[in-house]
Amino acid sequence: MPFIWAALMPHPPVLVHEVGKGREREASRTLEGMERLRAALTDINTAQAPDVLLVLSPHQPHVPGALFINVAPAMRGSLARFGAPEVKVALRGSEAALGELTTALKAGDIPCAGGDMPDITQDHGAVVPLHFILPTFPEGKVPPVLLAGPSGLSLDHALALGDVLRALPGERRWALLAGGDLSHRLKSDGPYGFDPAGPLFDAAVVEAVKLGDPVPLLKLGPEKIAAAGECGLRSVLTLLRFTRAPLKLFSYEGPFGVGYCNALWANRDLPARGLTPDGPRLAGKPRISVRVLPSVSPARTAPSAPKGGHPYPRLARAAIAALLGGRPAPNAADAKALAPQQELWTPRKGCFVSIKNRDGSLRGCIGTFLPVKDGLAAEITANAASAATRDPRFPPMRPEELPGVRISVDVLSEPELVRPGMKLNPKVYGVIVVKGGRRGLLLPDLEGVDSVERQLAVAAQKGGILDPKGAEIYRFTVDRYYEDGAGPTA
Repeated sequence: MPFIWAALMPHPPVLVHEVGKGREREASRTLEGMERLRAALTDINTAQAPDVLLVLSPHQPHVPGALFINVAPAMRGSLARFGAPEVKVALRGSEAALGELTTALKAGDIPCAGGDMPDITQDHGAVVPLHFILPTFPEGKVPPVLLAGPSGLSLDHALALGDVLRALPGERRWALLAGGDLSHRLKSDGPYGFDPAGPLFDAAVVEAVKLGDPVPLLKLGPEKIAAAGECGLRSVLTLLRFTRAPLKLFSYEGPFGVGYCNALWANRDLPARGLTPDGPRLAGKPRISVRVLPSVSPARTAPSAPKGGHPYPRLARAAIAALLGGRPAPNAADAKALAPQQELWTPRKGCFVSIKNRDGSLRGCIGTFLPVKDGLAAEITANAASAATRDPRFPPMRPEELPGVRISVDVLSEPELVRPGMKLNPKVYGVIVVKGGRRGLLLPDLEGVDSVERQLAVAAQKGGILDPKGAEIYRFTVDRYYEDGAGPTA
């Protein structure tokens, strides 16, 4: 059996001190579990380091129906998007190991698609866990890394991938890092709100990890799985089908409304702190408020921005300043003082507020695709406060940060149901995919989303919709407003 160890790890950037700046302490159990996992991996890698590390990240490109494999010979990434460019990883690939893996995938009928992506800065699903475990390799001798994205696989193919890895031939020693967060719907004040399926899903993951068997997860059924809003299911299924034995559970918690789990399987003949004698081993012979990333370039920059910037982002800045200064939020009179035109403030529309650092990296983004307040002024005020302090990817803003950020406001048109003959264009329209009580939204003109098929697949994934076939599709446009009337902030 060529695998030395296999681990399950979460990937919230807030766990990294340079991003969390103290907020990471709210996930103390996760950090403690991660340290115990690192100690075990240090022992294992010192005794017998793997020749290649295979990383499964749900934030590699989503290819519907297939496993994405990053074929770049070298990869670099950082947490610059989260205000910590100094946190970075540099990786090298292995053409020989890549050939072995792709041959095995083809033999196992696993659909796959390759892509050359040397810059993995957009993939915090890989950068965060790698940041924590790369120091466990002795003398900094990090093995070649193969990076793959399982999010496009069906559940059956995710399980079959575990079978393929389990039977991987050859003398090369491998390790598997299965990355992924669990349910994103554990708390009403979390990034995607609360759904009763969230805690059920996470409890099933924990049970499955302890048993080394995916059955507790599969018994939930597609509706509950979709309602849980997860991103790590396929990584977990592959890991469990591969190990076919209990893993050592180091930690589980959901401090920000998202579930985080640290677990490890290791070859029984290798020493590792924290693994009980009857612990992980291979058995038998040789598995309605939403947060979205803002678009890199505007779908439609709003015209005629007044001197000094448009009043929408100016109101957003005033709301953030009031919150950070402990003052009451701006009211209707404050909005009117910025611009007397009543028609600017009274329409009921959804909006997103984006906060970016001066270098263009994201600092926070929260929004609503349908209005929940009485008017646009109140919608902007509420979403600005949330973007500054409740985006789970970042610690709450500090008052001294406010002068160094730029703020934009996206105002959404009313979504319209796409009927026969109506066109979609990912550069012009955002989309909402609705099925089985779940919905996923994607703003228009996003980098890397250059086809209607890709846009719909990503939107469905964000909503936890396993199969978008038969879903209702809505389209909308976006007007983007900047503080200084300038072009895109990135």
